[in-house]
Amino acid sequence: MPYPTLLFSAVLLLVAGCSVRTPSSTFDGMYSTTTGQRVIPGTGANTYRGYPDDRVLQFNFRTATCSFGQIKPPRKAAQEAKQVFAPGIVRVNDTLGIDEAEIPNREWLQYLLHQEQAGATTAPLLPLSSALPSPDYFSDPFYRYYPVVGISYEQAVAFCRWRSQVVTSSFNQNNAKPADTLSADYVRFTFRLPTEAEWELAALVERGLPYGTTCTELPIVVNPSAAAYLKKRSGSPTDAAQITADIKQYNQHKPLRSWINYRQPEPHFLKLLAPGYVYQGPPNDHGLYQLLGNAAEMVQERGITKGGSYLEPLEACTIKARGTYSGPAPQIGFRCVCEVSYPNRK
Repeated sequence: MPYPTLLFSAVLLLVAGCSVRTPSSTFDGMYSTTTGQRVIPGTGANTYRGYPDDRVLQFNFRTATCSFGQIKPPRKAAQEAKQVFAPGIVRVNDTLGIDEAEIPNREWLQYLLHQEQAGATTAPLLPLSSALPSPDYFSDPFYRYYPVVGISYEQAVAFCRWRSQVVTSSFNQNNAKPADTLSADYVRFTFRLPTEAEWELAALVERGLPYGTTCTELPIVVNPSAAAYLKKRSGSPTDAAQITADIKQYNQHKPLRSWINYRQPEPHFLKLLAPGYVYQGPPNDHGLYQLLGNAAEMVQERGITKGGSYLEPLEACTIKARGTYSGPAPQIGFRCVCEVSYPNRK
């Protein structure tokens, strides 16, 4: 499964959990990847006819000369059967789950629509326009599955709080035996920003390796059909026909590229004007995408980011490296951790 989740109905499990593809701007799905709820019309879900994000770059760790890993952490079957997982969450250990990917623009748009339906004013919830990588970054469906950036610490915390309420309510209402708030079967989902230590745990800090693996570069094939997509993503002035030819020539050299989106030497068509697709692979051994590079991620410790970003050198993307911020920025996003509890059980 591309994104392990606990889903609230058999239909939702069938639609999302058994998909053979990760979500993309052209393969949106009917359900939210962060709440499991049906998508509210208004984000143009499943109507965008651009190029699929997940077919642009193909990393091949199986032909790499180094060992990338891809070994899942051990799981105890008896405990696994009893555990509850929330939408979008991947288990890191017996007590902690974390988002498979950075929160994308699409999920932030759904958040705004939910708030609007509840009668809230959404203007204060919008990303800061002056802190976006490009003016259309939040509004253009091309960037639907790129990380939401240009938001404040307080906005990220508010999203986590809202997500906790929505997922808790949905799960308890749609469970086989609906549970009221006083029932022993009532389940509470608490989403929040990870602590720095939790984030490092998800990034495999225990291995003692700067990037969680010795394999930082992998064989890559760029899809020539994605020339127009890459022209927009890179801001290249070169026309799409020439980019197609350049991609074919690039692929002939059997290139290696870092799977981490950092400020690296790139051909013109691979340069990044913004953080990239949140499900760009491969994931780490926990199954987490873009934990290093791409968007620097806010943690619970205010003013601290982890993972580095597309604007920074590789050294800033190590597991132990720290970034700082004082407000919304074009390279800073977040993901949530989730704790599941039964508050009425002694």
